[in-house]
Amino acid sequence: MEHLEELKTEIQHLIIRYLEGSISDKELSVLQEWLEASEQHFMLFDQLRRDWMKAGCFDRYATDRAWTKVEKRLKISTMVRRRRMWRRVAGWAAAVVLLVGIAYFAADFYREQKPSLAMHENIEPGSKKAILVLGSNEQVWLEENTDEALFEGDVAVKKEGNTLVYEDTLISDEVVEYNRLITPRGGEYSVILADGTKVWLNAESELKYPVRFTGNERQVYLKGEAYFSVTKREEQPFVVYSDKTKVTVLGTEFNIRNYAEEEMATTLVKGVVQVTHENGGECRLVPGQQAIVREEGIEVKKVEPVYYTAWKDGYFIYHEKSLDVILKELSRWYDFTYFYQNGDLGNLILTAKLRKFDRVDQIFEILSGTGHFEFATKGKTVTVLAK
Repeated sequence: MEHLEELKTEIQHLIIRYLEGSISDKELSVLQEWLEASEQHFMLFDQLRRDWMKAGCFDRYATDRAWTKVEKRLKISTMVRRRRMWRRVAGWAAAVVLLVGIAYFAADFYREQKPSLAMHENIEPGSKKAILVLGSNEQVWLEENTDEALFEGDVAVKKEGNTLVYEDTLISDEVVEYNRLITPRGGEYSVILADGTKVWLNAESELKYPVRFTGNERQVYLKGEAYFSVTKREEQPFVVYSDKTKVTVLGTEFNIRNYAEEEMATTLVKGVVQVTHENGGECRLVPGQQAIVREEGIEVKKVEPVYYTAWKDGYFIYHEKSLDVILKELSRWYDFTYFYQNGDLGNLILTAKLRKFDRVDQIFEILSGTGHFEFATKGKTVTVLAK
């Protein structure tokens, strides 16, 4: 098949890099030209992207586990189980095999279905969903609005509505199990840690944390974005490690944003935090300040915190932000792919307040109200057109 042969060469690797979030601007332009060359290219890419996400490949989080799950979908069934053990597979090699395997699946799908059926998938707002990875590597799929005990042991974990709750324990054993909470594109979730600290995890993020806190510090590890409301313990500071940076607090509320290919930003709402970079840079923030971490140092500036924390309260608020910054965040939440008819459109500066659970057509209507551009939607692919 022509499209499959193309996927075995340069386009295959471009799609892999796109799905992993590592594609460069130049490579993205080549991929966009390939997509625009044929409606079948759009359809095949969209199916591959959706199968990639359904396979559990949340960008950098799970490429080494992806093939097992896809293999089950291809050979057995599409049934999703709440708990599942995935065997480990080599990373990049697995990604290549994964994409080729999905390509054959997609080819069969299009032979059996009318092309129009593939385009009926709507762009929907995100929801409360995540994957809990236990210390045993067992996967627990978390869905909306169910209360249950997930497991019992030295530490009890309960799911109350859309929040995981860890019970504190007096056990002093220094050997502590770590859990990971992973949100996909189009998902968000919250967790109350064993010390009472509450963490809201934004879309496409991961939080690694101990089931109970021991030692001199309460240490957690973040990829993506999260809002923290930290329980105060003067004798045991709370430390968030994110990439090459750590944020140290006693008791406070703050937001950390550290997505791939974006500058890390810590925004303080209450209390005091200390931001330290491995290059030696360091600063202390007071409420209303933001630290932006770069290799050359840390920049501190005054900001309005609500612009950076409204996501946890059901809004996206943008003040003089580029259209590309806005669409990058919206695409994580609504889970769509976007392209520009003209690359300069992404540089347009906008101010907007959006309700994150509104339909995407309402969101696009507000954004296009400037009169300079409009949106064309095909399945879950969005093209920004100049008016």
